[in-house]
Amino acid sequence: MDEILNSVLQVAEILIIKRDFDLLKKIVTNFPSEMQLQLIPYTALFCYEGLEYLKKVGQEVQLGQISQYSIKDIRQKAKFFDLSLNKLFQCIENIDRVQNEYFANLMRFPELGKWNIHTNLGIYYDEHKNIVGNTHYAFYIFQDDKTICKPDDEMKARDIINKEIYDFAYDMGGIIGGISSGLSSISDFIRADFDPSPLIMHSQDFNTNRCFASENNIYKIVRLFLLHIVSNIGMILFGLKKSIVRDTGFLVRLEYITYHYSIMRLEKLTRYCNDHKNLMQDRKIAEMLRCFDYSDENELRRTEFRNCVMHFSLKDKEGRSLIDKDKLNLAIPFCGLVESQFGMTYNEYRSKLETQLSFLYETIREYLDFDVAVDLK
Repeated sequence: MDEILNSVLQVAEILIIKRDFDLLKKIVTNFPSEMQLQLIPYTALFCYEGLEYLKKVGQEVQLGQISQYSIKDIRQKAKFFDLSLNKLFQCIENIDRVQNEYFANLMRFPELGKWNIHTNLGIYYDEHKNIVGNTHYAFYIFQDDKTICKPDDEMKARDIINKEIYDFAYDMGGIIGGISSGLSSISDFIRADFDPSPLIMHSQDFNTNRCFASENNIYKIVRLFLLHIVSNIGMILFGLKKSIVRDTGFLVRLEYITYHYSIMRLEKLTRYCNDHKNLMQDRKIAEMLRCFDYSDENELRRTEFRNCVMHFSLKDKEGRSLIDKDKLNLAIPFCGLVESQFGMTYNEYRSKLETQLSFLYETIREYLDFDVAVDLK
């Protein structure tokens, strides 16, 4: 790579970080708390990768951590249950059991828990009944993947303490504010913005034990897993997308990560259902899973692009530029990366990516068929 191109690429990388953190600073101070929970793994990912990039270029940032939670660990949740499928199922089953025991014990007469009078899952949604979050996933975010996915008799769950959550938010806020302020001297003519207008949110409580459509427990676990996918997609499409003004790349970064890892997990689930027809005697789920683009016929996924959106580098592992020299342009989102990798404009790519995300959301949402009610008062 010639010296001039290398220098411009580094400017592009720094500019992209500045744009993302300037917007992230506005998001974390204005986004509804219900959706902030769904956003936490992504926020942790960008905080961690931002620090790692600055360290790589000789600008290490020293920040004192006050929370027990590791930003490095929680950022892994952005990969959306980065576990084998059996461990993924065990993890979701454990969380469901822990949450059920917790809420059953809150009742005045805990022994009534076996009658499923209590609720153990909360689902958040907007005025159009679009699901944007749920409490089981929020609980999972702060669990240790190594222990929460173990068998029942070995599993250990962390108690969620409000002060620790606030401390973790404080740690991330310090990183976001520090990086945004540190790069404030870099000029950029166009900036993304965030519309602080309040989003109308609703919630409804459920009891997951009332899932009686199958004699085996796997049916309930699969439904909860699909709910987590819907919640993440909904948070982006019906929350962030609605509030971000003049996206400079941050939105597509989130959309790609969510799409990429959702497809990977759904493909595993498809293979599981095909191999365990005796456990998943559900024609509808088999039909639904066959609808998705696992082979990337839409040509929206590439390993090199995935590495760029998960990190802040515009080069491959060998140090070669992933942006064509004639497409490098600091005035557009990702500075020409999308144009070089996919042969279309950023807006064209974003439109196609959102079409696939919407299809995932609508298809799974229709299958789950949650009966949520909007308060019309």
